[in-house]
Order: sequence, then structure tokens, then C-alpha cells
Amino acid sequence: MNPGFLHRIRSHNRHALVAAFLSLVGAWLAWTIAYALCAAVTLGFLTIVHGQEVITGDRLMTLPWWLHPAALGVALVLLVWAAVDERRHRFHPAPDRQVVGWHLLGDVLLLPARLTFGVGHQLAARIRLSSAEKHEAYELLREIYYAQRAPLSTLGALVASPRHLRKLVLALQLAGWIDLLRTEDDWIYIIRSIEAEEVAGFFPAEALPE
Repeated sequence: MNPGFLHRIRSHNRHALVAAFLSLVGAWLAWTIAYALCAAVTLGFLTIVHGQEVITGDRLMTLPWWLHPAALGVALVLLVWAAVDERRHRFHPAPDRQVVGWHLLGDVLLLPARLTFGVGHQLAARIRLSSAEKHEAYELLREIYYAQRAPLSTLGALVASPRHLRKLVLALQLAGWIDLLRTEDDWIYIIRSIEAEEVAGFFPAEALPE
């Protein structure tokens, strides 16, 4: 097995962990800012009702007891909203809106929840293959490299279990070596053009068939 193959997998996993950490930090900051805004709005409302003594008076008022449960309820609503929105638009391309408008409000409100989900998404994007599975994935990449356009049905003949095949090709896709395309007859896997030189370096003594 070429060392560059293993290096790419390790590098991808490191990037996924760093991205997960950054998403976690971003989520913490977003939730903190959201709570601070909620507290500021509540304090402003109390100031309007009770006057300036809420802030500058001798008897400073504390935030109401219901603020924390209300903030938690709002957070749960945002998490459910983000989960439903993600499920509905998972395979849809981002809309190409030319005008900046009220549609951005939903994106701003959902930012803390989306960053929270992003932690799990980044961790799930890690390539988790055993040593034997890495060898299988390497041989599968070799097959796609030789075939140039490898139909899914052909790869299915090499790996008996469809579930195991999906795991292997997904690992190769996550690493960025292959793409899945739809033709009139079948789904096919190809080597990405920007990765063709690197993949060719994995098999330096072997040439593509004429």
C-alpha cells in the first residue's frame, strides 16, 4: 500500500477533528451571544416598565427567574427547527437569491443550532477503517483507476456486501479521490480530475490500459 494513501486518510481525519473543535467553539460563542441578547432585551423591557432605577438605582433588580427556562425553551425550539430544516434540505442545493432580505433572519436564528449539529457532522466525516479495510479500499481505488469509469454494479461484484461496499467507497469519497456520477444506465465512480495525478502516483509501475 502506498504511504501517500495512508497519509491522506490521517490528514483528512485531523482536519475533521479540527473542524469539529472549531464548530464547538463557534457553537459555544453563538449560544453565549444569543443568551446575552436575550438577557439584554429582558433588561431593556424591565427598564421600560420600572424606570432607570433598574440599572442606576440604589436597588438593582435582578433578572426574572423565568429567563433561564425561557432561554432553554427557545434553544430547544431552534434545535428542532434546525433539525427539520436540515432534513428537508439535505440534498437540495443552496438557493441562489440575488436580494438580501428577511430570508436571512432564519439563517441567523439557526446559526447556533447549525454550529452545534456541525460538531457531530464533522466527527461523522472521519474515515474509520480497520487495517484490513484500508487495504480493501486501496484495491478498490486501484480498480476505479484502471476502469476510469467504474459502474457500481461492477464494484458490487468485487465486494459481496453492499453495506461494506458503501463504507469503502464513502471513505474514498471523503478523502476526495473519487466522485459518483449518474449515467443513463448506471451509477459510476470516477477518479476526480484534480486528484488524477496523485492517484496515478499510488500505482507508478502500472499504466492505464489502452
